[in-house]
Amino acid sequence: MAKHSPAPTMLILLILPLLAILVALMMLALEIRPSATAPTFIPAPPRSVLDFSASDFQLPRLDGMAVVSPGDYAGRPLFLNFWATWCAPCVRELPALAEFAAEHSADPTGPALLTINLGETGAQVEGFLREIGLQDLPVALDINQVVKSDYGVQNLPTTFVIDGEGTVRHMKLGEMSFDEMSIYLDALQQAN
Repeated sequence: MAKHSPAPTMLILLILPLLAILVALMMLALEIRPSATAPTFIPAPPRSVLDFSASDFQLPRLDGMAVVSPGDYAGRPLFLNFWATWCAPCVRELPALAEFAAEHSADPTGPALLTINLGETGAQVEGFLREIGLQDLPVALDINQVVKSDYGVQNLPTTFVIDGEGTVRHMKLGEMSFDEMSIYLDALQQAN
């Protein structure tokens, strides 16, 4: 009677976890989302704290009201969001960003939001925002993507959370929810 080698069993035990990881990565790449009956995700507080001065810039505003720069928000927390109309996660987060901006717009010392569209013309962005019903979103145009480069943005969407002194404290890669913005804001306030 021949002895059975444990090698095939061990090989299967090694391959199964790798296949599970591969399937999970494919789901992320294809943006497969859990069903509506899945439990709600509760965002955790930000883990990493950054500490560098926000790069200054001057960009044209979408509304045509001159230019905008981070210095316009001195003394206020600022959420600086990089996005594009062709980016599906960016588009999904725009309503939450608009809601946050609207909620805080009446307070001149409260948090502010500035979205920076990358590489698209004012006409393209205006038409797109009109189409999705978000004409009041604060948008600056980085047509040549210089500011994107200055901030080292590699993926979209990316949001930087800047404190009232102009120091970048947090960076969020991927979609930002209204609740997450509140959590980042709380983290800024607790740090002071």
